[in-house]
Amino acid sequence: MLGGCLCGAVRYRLDARPRMSVNCHCSLCRRHSGAAFLTYVAVDRSAFRIERGEVADYRSSPDAVRSHCGACGSPLTFILDGDPQSVWVTAGTLDDPDAVPPAQNWFVRDKVRWTELDAGLENWPEAPEG
Repeated sequence: MLGGCLCGAVRYRLDARPRMSVNCHCSLCRRHSGAAFLTYVAVDRSAFRIERGEVADYRSSPDAVRSHCGACGSPLTFILDGDPQSVWVTAGTLDDPDAVPPAQNWFVRDKVRWTELDAGLENWPEAPEG
């Protein structure tokens, strides 16, 4: 799978199909994206490759690092210190985000009230363990 940022400065490749796709409603993801929630796909870090450009990393919390395009600001990845073998890639930056529909909503206790949840998805008050 291929993807990249809005301006095209960063392009990436996923050499494996994502294990999972989730909508995250936490306040950090809302602020990072500027949207009501952010959809991520999880892939083994060894299967994620930047093919062009460079990402800008920043520590968004004591236990996580996020990245974005330094030119246009598109949010690209999330890496949790407790799970360094995985990278969570923003689904909206995939060339074909329809290929990996979300299966779960995380941090629904923090969602904005005007957001309706898809009844077909599994809902978690926070993130599930593991």
